[in-house]
This record gives sequence, structure tokens and C-alpha cells, in this order.
Amino acid sequence: MATRIVEAGQIEQLPASVVPELRLPGGGALFSDRAARLRQLSETSAMADYLRFIALVAARQETMMQSLSGTPLPDQARIVRCRNHAMPPLQTTSWQRNAKWRLALRDMLVELKTELSGTTGDVVARLAEASEDFIEAQASKICAGIDEGLDVAVAPLIAAGLQAYWTSMASRLATGDVGHSAAPNLCPVCGSLPVASIVRIGAVESGYRYLRCSLCSSEWHMVRVKCSHCESTKGISYHGIAGGDPAVKAESCEQCHSYLKILYMEKDPAVEPTADDLASLPLDILMAEENFARSGTNMMLFHGSS
Repeated sequence: MATRIVEAGQIEQLPASVVPELRLPGGGALFSDRAARLRQLSETSAMADYLRFIALVAARQETMMQSLSGTPLPDQARIVRCRNHAMPPLQTTSWQRNAKWRLALRDMLVELKTELSGTTGDVVARLAEASEDFIEAQASKICAGIDEGLDVAVAPLIAAGLQAYWTSMASRLATGDVGHSAAPNLCPVCGSLPVASIVRIGAVESGYRYLRCSLCSSEWHMVRVKCSHCESTKGISYHGIAGGDPAVKAESCEQCHSYLKILYMEKDPAVEPTADDLASLPLDILMAEENFARSGTNMMLFHGSS
């Protein structure tokens, strides 16, 4: 399969209709697909137990998303204001969360408690018994990217509820509701960091690179061979693990000394940003050893403050 690479400079010459700038998550089986990919990756991973656990969570997120389909969206005034001022309409730090997201989270925890035991089961049980104030306080830290005071054991479970909630809202927006982001490295829908970028295949999108939001699952276009953090086109390099998955690389930038993983659907059409990023933790270790800082985040694995 031939791949086209459209560079910065060329992209501006193309009609706007040729390049889909924004891909909203839609109402498909996004979380079910993630669960399937996690189960597949777990078969050959040293992190098999954790990947299978997150696969269980992802399977439940599909149901959560459906249960949250009636939660309110931004009104027209907010949409217009945000679009005119290059602000995300579902900005995580200003959007008032609907209490239904917590109810969906608790339903998920009740189901998981029946399937899990040991340390993981204890973590699920502890969160199931936690107060609303605790859950909301932890959710606010996750949404704001605050590590201090974050309970890293339960954070992925809380984040799972937030992902289902925000993905449900994003899937019901129209592309015309969302303007360009003032910060190209942040999601134009909710303002969150990306989890990874993905080079797509397909008649319209073949060869185009999109950043995938770590929270709402929206994707926004960014030209290739360009730092997704500082937008530099100089000193871009690609790293991989010897004998590792050729579909997953780390794209680094010498200008800001950051990196973000990039996935290639041409090499593996089944790649899924959250799952493949999580399963390629050895690549993160390699990049840390080379003193590159990660510019994105995966909400299914938190490290806390150092």
C-alpha cells in the first residue's frame, strides 16, 4: 500500500474539504475496540495482567457511554463564544460536570467488583465506597492535569468514567461546533493533552497524521514530521525498540526535548492509541533514559508527582 506524506507548506495549498481537520468520536464501538486490542496485546506483553484489567474497564466504558447519552451539551451561546475565541467548547476546567457521570462510574465499579479479586479488587472496592466529594476532587485533579494529591491507584478508574462522559458529549457535537484551538497541541474539543498520534489509512485520510485526545477521543489533524508539542520541524527523530512493534514509534524533538508516540495503521490497521501506548511502556523507559519528556498522557496509567 502506497503512503503519501503531506508536509507543512503543501497542506495549506489543499482545499479545506480534502483534509478533515477534526474527527469526532462518533457513536461506534470505540471502547469495545479498545478492549479487544488490549486483550490482543496482553497475549505477548509483560504487562499482561494490567492490560487485561484495563480491557475489562474499557468494555464497561462502552456501556457507560451509552448510559450518558442524554447528558446536556453546551448551549449555542457557549458554542459560538468558544468557536470565536479559539476555545474548546467542552473545556475540562470550566465545564460543569453532570452528576450522572458519577452514577455511571459507580455502576461500573459494582460490576467490576464481581469479577476481580486480590489487590485490584481491593482498589475497586475502595473507590466504590468513596465519598462523592473524594471522587469529584480527584476528577478535578485529573481534568486539570494536577499530580499533587492524586490517588494513582484509583485514578485510572475515575478517568475511565470521565473518558466515557466526555466521549459521549464529543460524539454528539457537530464538527462545525468546534473551532481551531489556540494551542495546537491540545484537543480543540476539551483542551486535554493527546495520548498519541496516529497515521491513518483510507481513501480520504491515507497518510494523514492525527492527534488522539486522551480524554474525549476526538482527533485533530497535524502535519507530519513536526513536533506536536512545540510545532518545530527541526530535529525530529523516530525511535523504536529493537525487535519491537514497527507500528509504534516515539517521535522526538530536539528543540523542546519532548516526545509523543506515533502509530502507523499501514503497518498494523488494528492499532489503537490508548491501548498501544499503554502496551509500549518499554519505549517510554527508553525515551526517559535519553532524557526526553513525554508531552502527552495516558489516563489509564498515572505515575503521580515525583
